[in-house]
Amino acid sequence: MFTLAHMSDIHLGPLPKVKGRQLLSKRLLGYVNWHRGRKFVHRRDILDLLTNDLKARGPDHIAVTGDLTNLGLPQEFPLTAEWLRNLGSPDAVTVIPGNHDAYVRVDPDKATAHWRPFMEGNEPGQALYEQVPGEFPFVRRFGDIALIGLSSAIPTAPFIAAGRLGTEQRRALGDILDRMGRDGLFRVVLIHHPPLPGQAGWRRALRDAAEVRDILRDHGAELVLHGHNHEQSLVEFETVSGPAVVVGAPSASEAVDGRIPAARYNEYAIERAGNGWRVEMTGRAATREGEVQESEKRVIRSR
Repeated sequence: MFTLAHMSDIHLGPLPKVKGRQLLSKRLLGYVNWHRGRKFVHRRDILDLLTNDLKARGPDHIAVTGDLTNLGLPQEFPLTAEWLRNLGSPDAVTVIPGNHDAYVRVDPDKATAHWRPFMEGNEPGQALYEQVPGEFPFVRRFGDIALIGLSSAIPTAPFIAAGRLGTEQRRALGDILDRMGRDGLFRVVLIHHPPLPGQAGWRRALRDAAEVRDILRDHGAELVLHGHNHEQSLVEFETVSGPAVVVGAPSASEAVDGRIPAARYNEYAIERAGNGWRVEMTGRAATREGEVQESEKRVIRSR
């Protein structure tokens, strides 16, 4: 059995000191929104509560699907890299970026390059797909389990939080899924934006969701993990190799009055079952009492 934990939409606070010239962009609106409300919603104490619980449970691997930062400021990326190192080593943690991590166009060396050890294929994964350094997709393989890291993060105009994979990533994704399918691997696709049409409104949607859905359908996948919507969701649809289960996770730092539990992470116990796979999902959520409790436990795949 392989256990995979999934967190998303960290929105690490507090916001570091911002230079005035950095607000001469879309960031100005985000800065105002942060101080008017988001800093009360995305709480570091809630995030620490969940991460301490996750680490105590000791999963085999942890996936973090984007939006670690708030405004995509260069000074946020070293802080989030430190948070990732505290979560686990690069061998034990995989991360991909979200739209907040590409809030505006920034030199990668001042931004997501700080996370590069967590966004590179491992040696068995490179044997399946040789990653171009610093680019996507990348593949990490752990026995019969393979993770495919994608980036849907693109800079957008104010009031827009959309994403896109683009032609090259989509082409590579189909090829990778085919290779893994021939090897009988359990394929986990990591993406920030919901990958299916209709899962998010136009301002927040994956622009090439229809194409991504077709790739998953035509090439096969077992599990797709995403964030972005800040809510728990689960959709199953048929592919050429059987059902694919698409699961969205809530924000791991969100505390919203009237919606408890809000902050949550999911843990997946993955094992072979005859000629197929069995996957049990356990939700672990923060409570008003400052604890983490099991909020859901269900088998989401049994063939």
